[in-house]
Amino acid sequence: MTVTAPAVAGLDPGVLVGDWRNTNAEGSIARIVCTLHDGGSIDVRAYGRYDGTPADWGSVPASVYAFTFEDRAAGAFSARFELGEARVDLQANVKLGVLVVVELITFLDGSGRSNFFDREFFHQVKR
Repeated sequence: MTVTAPAVAGLDPGVLVGDWRNTNAEGSIARIVCTLHDGGSIDVRAYGRYDGTPADWGSVPASVYAFTFEDRAAGAFSARFELGEARVDLQANVKLGVLVVVELITFLDGSGRSNFFDREFFHQVKR
């Protein structure tokens, strides 16, 4: 069971912080960068992939979550990107050093396209 824990003092999101790259070269998201702020909050910047070219979706604040009530370490986040024609909700967690990202896309442009779900796996780029 995953337990919701908003960014609060003492909840350490360190495992989420960094530059994450999609293991699938053709995935709909090329890259995710999580940046730590004072107080334990993070911002998430995503780079979608359109016709093979990364497109910066911008940076948004993310909610962080622990896996149990007692945990002081965050292992997951959720973030929402408003992209004009679509809203993209990302939900992610780190498992065995891999960022597992669920992408929920809702189309807002009246195109009749079906909303859809995708799941991708990201590895962290070490500097």
